[in-house]
Amino acid sequence: MIAALAHLPRAARLRVVLDTLAIGAPAVLAGGVAAWRLAGPFGTLAVGAASLTALAWTGWRRTQRFDRAWLTAALDAHAPGLEDSSDLLFAPPEALKGLATLQQARLRDRLKEATALDLRPAWSTRAIAASVGVSALVIAAAALWPAPGETEKGQGPAAPAPLAAPHLTGARLRITPPAYTGQRPFEQSSLDVRAPAGSQVAWSLGFLPQPEAASLTFPGEAALPLRRDGGRWTGARTFERSALYRIEAPGLPRQRLHRLEMTPDAPPVVRVVTPTTALTFVEPGQTRWTPVFEARDDYGVSATATLKITVTKGEGENITTTERTQTLTGQGDARLRRFPLSLDLRREGLERGGDLIVQLIVRDNREPAPQTVEGPSVILRWPTAPPPVDGLEGMARKILPVYFRSQRQIIIDAEALLARKARISADKFMDSANGLGEDQAQLRLRYGQFMGEEAEGGGGGVGLALPTSDAPALDLPTNDGPATPAAKADAHDDHDHGPGDGHDHGAESDGSPLGDMDKLLAQFGHAHDTGDAATLFSPSARATLAQALDAMWDSERALRQGEVKAALPHANRALVLLKTAQQATRIYLARTPPKLPPIDLSRRMSGKRDGIVAGRLAPLVRAPADSPAVEAWRALGQTGPAAAPPNLDALTRWVAANAGRLPDALSLSAAIDTVRNEPQCQDCRHKLRALLWTALERPTPSVQRRVPVDPRGRLYLDALR
Repeated sequence: MIAALAHLPRAARLRVVLDTLAIGAPAVLAGGVAAWRLAGPFGTLAVGAASLTALAWTGWRRTQRFDRAWLTAALDAHAPGLEDSSDLLFAPPEALKGLATLQQARLRDRLKEATALDLRPAWSTRAIAASVGVSALVIAAAALWPAPGETEKGQGPAAPAPLAAPHLTGARLRITPPAYTGQRPFEQSSLDVRAPAGSQVAWSLGFLPQPEAASLTFPGEAALPLRRDGGRWTGARTFERSALYRIEAPGLPRQRLHRLEMTPDAPPVVRVVTPTTALTFVEPGQTRWTPVFEARDDYGVSATATLKITVTKGEGENITTTERTQTLTGQGDARLRRFPLSLDLRREGLERGGDLIVQLIVRDNREPAPQTVEGPSVILRWPTAPPPVDGLEGMARKILPVYFRSQRQIIIDAEALLARKARISADKFMDSANGLGEDQAQLRLRYGQFMGEEAEGGGGGVGLALPTSDAPALDLPTNDGPATPAAKADAHDDHDHGPGDGHDHGAESDGSPLGDMDKLLAQFGHAHDTGDAATLFSPSARATLAQALDAMWDSERALRQGEVKAALPHANRALVLLKTAQQATRIYLARTPPKLPPIDLSRRMSGKRDGIVAGRLAPLVRAPADSPAVEAWRALGQTGPAAAPPNLDALTRWVAANAGRLPDALSLSAAIDTVRNEPQCQDCRHKLRALLWTALERPTPSVQRRVPVDPRGRLYLDALR
């Protein structure tokens, strides 16, 4: 069955191959004639080989669709007698059963109808006609084009025709990063390169027609000559820092500068994972310490690192230190390694009162000179034991600062509790409100100490001690954070103190726990107020603080009853009163006695101004460091025929001198070169002007002279008088 139908797909494939040749042969012929006329025999061979290869591949691709599926579909479409069952002709008889066997026998009898079919595709007449017409025009144009060496009739010996100027037809760059980066070589067609520092850049350039020589020039550096390799010009160089370059060849129009941006290798970054603080203390029973370091690098960290261990012993001036180093092996990926360690405190020699300091030193994989970075230090301190207290061991305790919630924080928490009242149960709301009431009570007692109030629950009266430093002496605690507790006075068992309570209240004490503050201030400092001025000890300040305590009482009562909304007005009023008292309560101690210059009474009312410094400020002169850039920026902004050209030579020298601080010196140099070569390019001028604006330093701020009053303003001022 298959042998009887095999001629059908062969005929179709032959028709397609001939059709492809009819379309492509004229085009191949025209390309060969044009190449012979323009590039000579070598150009003809290259164009002919490429064209024939493309033509053969196209014909092969077009014949691939004539398979069994195509034959089955064609038979079903053009042979009605096969009853759309032509696929049974290709099935083996032993695989069919029943009706399928009978149908195959019927189709075998009708096979003559199928073998007589013509299934070849039609000729592509339109495509063939278009190809022939276009090819004929190309051949005619190539025949009329003057070939090199031809001379005009009537002239003497033939003069060589001038060759056309070469132009760049294509570029292929291969960038090979350094091996330690782990990056693969890559290729690109763009002439601007961005690669790691130390990469090798290889150029492969094509020109038409071929120039006599070609090179790459780098401003301020040696040029790179290119060598010809067939029809390409190649060259390579390794770059450690960024640069600009230009392609040059005899007759080639001047090219713009292209950019080689070399990304420097960043040093490793070391951080401490655990512990989270730079200073930790030895816990009771602790025998080992396990800090963990982490090192990160863009191309990889060395697998080993050096751990520097320092142990200090002693106190005061008798401190001794011992140092040693240890090699650690990292874990994880090369770009992110962790260095865990475990130190035995007894083996390291850490004693009470000493410090154990560790620091990790890592290197990256850069070759040939790796970068070394010393990470942060972590300290483990073994604090000294508290001093012995004979007979008071049961009463000795550590003194730690007490932290209170601020009045502003109480208001914020109360508003937040009201906002989520609908989402919580009544019991939880009541507990939260009672907790805010407890915070309000602690804050009230804290401020009550300044009024001489007694502590609740059997507390004692509170006195205030003046500071011993020269800084401002006494302020109320702020509402923006934890408050430092005031100095505690002796605890009393009752709230009534009299002359016979066993305490010395002073001969002239007025009963206040502050004591005779007037004498104390007169001896050690001076107050910046008198009478009812706003200090802590003035009656007005005490009255303001007393009102704040009353408002706190009202806020606490409402909070403990679960009436948070009713407590907010009292809490806000307490905050306002506290801020008023804080801004007014200041007592200062003099750091040093004032030393004012003596007054020369002999010059008073004499009118002599000898030696007096002029009151007029000297004008600030702007440093001329950015003058070339400023002048170029202004010149680039001018338009019209009268516009002065910018001084690009001075601007180039300015860029070279300030390349270290400029944000993008390479782009600025390339823009200057483009404007120099293409002075009529307005877009290039705008780009250079924009880059200059970002590179200019801000001028030094100076005092501006007041504008003189004009006549109309003078009339207004006279009318005010």
